[in-house]
Amino acid sequence: MASWNPHPSDGARDTEDLEEKLRQSEELREETARKLEEETQLKVFYQGQVSQLESKLQDHEERLCSLERKMASLLEKPQLQPVVSETDKLAGQDQSKSGDSQGLVNREIKAGETCTFGLDPATIHGKLETQEDSDKGNILIKYNGDQEVVNTLGRFVGKSHTALGDVLVSGGRMYWEVDVHKSNHYRIGVATKTVKRDKWIGDTKKSWCIRNNDGEVSARHNYEDCGLPLVRNPPVIGVLLDYDNAKVHFFDADSSKHLHTYEVDVSEPVRPAFQVNEGYVVVDTAVSLAKMEELLAVMDAASDSIPDVKHEASLRKTRFFNDARLTDLSKSLGKEWRQVASCLGLEKVQLDKVEINYPRDHNRQVLEGLSAWRLTMKDDDAMLEELTSCLRKGGRSDMAEKIQEEYEKSENPS
Repeated sequence: MASWNPHPSDGARDTEDLEEKLRQSEELREETARKLEEETQLKVFYQGQVSQLESKLQDHEERLCSLERKMASLLEKPQLQPVVSETDKLAGQDQSKSGDSQGLVNREIKAGETCTFGLDPATIHGKLETQEDSDKGNILIKYNGDQEVVNTLGRFVGKSHTALGDVLVSGGRMYWEVDVHKSNHYRIGVATKTVKRDKWIGDTKKSWCIRNNDGEVSARHNYEDCGLPLVRNPPVIGVLLDYDNAKVHFFDADSSKHLHTYEVDVSEPVRPAFQVNEGYVVVDTAVSLAKMEELLAVMDAASDSIPDVKHEASLRKTRFFNDARLTDLSKSLGKEWRQVASCLGLEKVQLDKVEINYPRDHNRQVLEGLSAWRLTMKDDDAMLEELTSCLRKGGRSDMAEKIQEEYEKSENPS
């Protein structure tokens, strides 16, 4: 019987096949190990993501619980009821036509009492965004031209981008401040409760304000502007409503300088008014009583009584340091002006701004500076003493002596 004798090449082929299978097996093992490692890494990654989501979910749940507690607290507070007179009851239909908001309360501010307030949502123009921090007494009012407008009864419309405070002042004094340095187009002031909702603040008989029109700041009432001799625009405007004396006083709250005073119609309650046509402003309603008393003291020091606005121009004409005299002085001061101005208390930034506004008119620069300085002084005697002293320090004793002589002649014309 013949025995099987494989071909020599068959053994080599089997060896190659076995080696190939071993190589494929090794590759499969490595691929499996790689996939296991990737799956492990993915598992760790997703576990981390799940942990973060669980943490965020817990935070949201805590915030939700906090909001629920606040809502419950608010619901427990008694709701304020509007104070409505018999006349108002009879004229209810007329009130709604004039745009009065419902639920507002007349407030008589008593001595020693602060009065924080918010905005009346029923009056806010549709182009305004607002945020209120009742704890700090701050209100942010921002113009948003892209915001969709939904007009409702009582809301300001058209281009009067205005909001009114939610307080109807019917007695006492009230003071608030408005940071306006982020807006170049605003109107800050007061208005009566029946002010027309399609008119700009300051363009009616029932509203009074300080306005900034692209950098030009003035006082405005019933379409009439009153120029303010400012060296710099006030970054913060103070509004002091003195309802009992039928006046509203405006201040540069940053420097405590008095800007303007208007007589106010107090035949009806008066409300804070804010118009923002560009940028944003921040209202501070929680200003201390000490600040209001400080501003009143500044005004009392300037004169025994605050002059009526309608007499203010005539009073200025009778003063020794009137506009004509300041104009003459501005023509006589040359390169020494900067030193004199610094002595008078004018800041470098103020002088720089005047030079930017009137780069080729030195006389106008000096006149603007002297006009701003005059607003800070009490009377002619105080102005004479300070100006002559500063002129001497600036090397202009000749001008100081001339002014002294002219002043003495004006006091003793004989």
